Amino acid sequence: MTDITSLRFEDPWLLLLLVIVGVGLLLNLWRSRRPGTGLLFPSLGLVPSARAGWRVRARWVLIVLRVAALVAFIVALARPQIVRASVESVAEGIDIVLVLDTSGSMSERGFAGSSKIDAVKRVVNDFLGGLRNDRVGIVIFSGEAIVLGPPTLDYAASQRLVAPIDTGTLAGGTAIGTGLATGINVLRDSEAKSKVVILLTDGENNSGDITPLDAANMAKLLSVRVYTIGAVTLASTPDKDVSADSVDAQLMRKIAEDTGGHYYSVSDENSLAEVYREIESLEKSHVGARDFIDYQEAHLGFLALGIAILFAELALGATVFRRTP
Repeated sequence: MTDITSLRFEDPWLLLLLVIVGVGLLLNLWRSRRPGTGLLFPSLGLVPSARAGWRVRARWVLIVLRVAALVAFIVALARPQIVRASVESVAEGIDIVLVLDTSGSMSERGFAGSSKIDAVKRVVNDFLGGLRNDRVGIVIFSGEAIVLGPPTLDYAASQRLVAPIDTGTLAGGTAIGTGLATGINVLRDSEAKSKVVILLTDGENNSGDITPLDAANMAKLLSVRVYTIGAVTLASTPDKDVSADSVDAQLMRKIAEDTGGHYYSVSDENSLAEVYREIESLEKSHVGARDFIDYQEAHLGFLALGIAILFAELALGATVFRRTP
């Protein structure tokens, strides 16, 4: 939380009246230097030689008080306001569920000689290690889906859950709809300001009782944003590198777009790591920051000050600095 206090004027153009006060002060000083009226004496010897008293010498105080009172009145007319602004950067408020494909094809080598599942585990481990205030849950799926851990701030525990993940531990197939629905269900009771599922797969939906689009509809109902990642292996051809996997990019893109997310296609470990960082950054921007601004009128204080100074000037002029005609 950052607190900022400043002063502003609702009608700053009225401060131009200070110029008039300045001109009046200069005219008064000019007049005071002009020779004044006097009395005729046949000889200066008849006039006692004495310095002017302190009351005469200090009469400039009345001018200062008059100017100060006018300045206070003009400032009051301009309606000064004390602005108290609080900017709260929202660090918390994001719940993320990582939904990871552990079907048999994820054991194939394709990410710079490493198996895709091993590359994913390394990236996820680093991603978890870089988080600070976002709760993260883990779901894995192939032909079925299971929740490894609910959203938590214990990133070390989540890293320990990810480390032993391997292919072949669940029923065969790729049930994308089931995996996505399971991740969404984990967020059903979440009160976070931003709820996110990051789904990674290298295949197309071929099993499960829930279709991916039905799962996407669940996400929309629960205000869960889904980001989809297609982990593809590029095969070289005489013309260009093409995907050797069967990722249904069109379906993945539709799921993401329907829920406010985005689809990413990655073919190496570095680009996958960059995607996870980008998604986290996007979610931070969705949560954003909250600004609180309070305006407190301060013109009454300047008005009271001006009245007090003017009263003091009039009182001193009528008593201590009273002039005898």
